[in-house]
This record gives sequence, structure tokens and C-alpha cells, in this order.
Amino acid sequence: MGEKGVTMVRDLYMFSRGDENAHVVWFSITYHTDMGAEANINSVLTEIGVKLKFAYLDNTEPNGQGKYVLFTEVKEEAQIETINEMLRKIKGVTEVESGISGNRMIHTVDFPLNFLGERAVITRSRTILDILKIIRENVIQPDGLLLLSGLKGGKGAAKYVKGIMPADRNNCMAILRELFLASGWGKLEMDFDRDTCSGKVRVRDSFIADAYGPSDLPVCGYISGFIAGYMTEMMGYTFQVREVSCKSMGNAVCEHLVSIAPEGVNLEHIMKEGIK
Repeated sequence: MGEKGVTMVRDLYMFSRGDENAHVVWFSITYHTDMGAEANINSVLTEIGVKLKFAYLDNTEPNGQGKYVLFTEVKEEAQIETINEMLRKIKGVTEVESGISGNRMIHTVDFPLNFLGERAVITRSRTILDILKIIRENVIQPDGLLLLSGLKGGKGAAKYVKGIMPADRNNCMAILRELFLASGWGKLEMDFDRDTCSGKVRVRDSFIADAYGPSDLPVCGYISGFIAGYMTEMMGYTFQVREVSCKSMGNAVCEHLVSIAPEGVNLEHIMKEGIK
């Protein structure tokens, strides 16, 4: 759960091996966040015996609206409209949509999907790694390019986060940890000194290192760049981040050294030249 009840959406789909005689159904409920609708939605669902297979809340919708999406199973198709009508009667609920996942395997509720305020897609980490490997094999100074790409992504993520919740140097690293979990990138452990603005960020189960396979060099340069961009935008200092150990090299975790860049040095220049 994020700051002030904001939930970072991680999974927008589900697989089902439940009752083959039941229908796998999704409901998408839009509501005003300032009218106590969330609690009333839960009460109604409990009252009519809806058992959640999977659900998520997203309170980052524009104009003070939130979205509650859930998956469940129902025995009779007629039950779906009954549930719809009861949800529509809840004070603060503005729209209810529903549908049956016909193949019982996968169903996305929202199209296009959105994450951190922009369109997102769900893909296997292997697909991303194929792109990274092609860059490494065919581009001059690939590590600098990947660092720059991560830098831009980290800055953009920080700007969006600051626009939807109170975020500053006191809580930004905790938010970053949630972002990594929500996006499936890895689990962050931080040893960071706020006074010196230096330390280490360890990434357990990095999606890049896990899928990359054995390597003689660290492979998570994109993540280094993302952390640097995020921290630079959040804290107001120019940060440099360097991966010094990587799971792809046989280490238990991926470890990134964090420090403030020398005064007057532009972060993009550091990234292009490579951090020594």
C-alpha cells in the first residue's frame, strides 16, 4: 500500500483453475474517493457472498476517482447483473462494468493498461532481456546507453510519484522499494546514509539478472540508471549509481553503489562516459 492509500497496481490479469462449472467474472468499479465508497463496496461484496480470487485498488484516477477491480467465480450468469445492480446503488459509485473471461486462462480488465500515469504492457522478462542482449551485442558503449535509458525512466517515475502523493527525501526510498515490488523488478534492500547521501542499494531477484544468465560483468545497468534518475529528481542532488556485483556473476544479490556526483558534473555526461 502506498502513501495515503494509493495502491501501485502490479497484476492486471489472472489464471484460474477453480470450479470448471462456474464462470470466471471480472468487475471494474469506478467511484469517488471522498465518499466512503470503498468500505461500502466491500460490505456489499461480503453481503452477497462474493469471494475474491484477485482484486486491486487504484486511487490515482483523475478527478478524485478511484477504481476497484476484482475477479470472482459465479455459478449462474444471471448473478452477474444482480451484482452489478447492487454495486451501482452504492453511494459514490459512478460506473460498474463486468464481463466473463471466456477462456478461463487470462483476461485483462483495462485497455490500454496504465502504470505510473502512462500506457503500460505486460510482457515476459525474457522479452526485455532479448532486447538488452541485442543492444549489448550490436551497440558501441551499450552500458552507457542502458544507463541513460534507465536515467530517463527513473526521472519520469519520480516526477509522476511527486504529482500524486507527498514525496520527499524522507520517504522517497521507501516509495522506490514499493515501485520495484509493484512492477516486478525486484526486492530492494537499502543501506543509505541521508547525511552523506551515499550507500548501497541491493536488489534481490532482479528481473534482469534472473533472466540474463551467467555473465562475467554486471548486467543491470538499466536499473542503476533508473535509481540514479529517480534519486536525482527526488532529492535535488545529482546522483551516480554503479552496479558492483550482480546475480548474473554468481553473487547472491545485485549491489549498486550510490553517491553524489562531483559538483558541476552533469549526470547525463557521467552516464555517457561510464562511471569509473
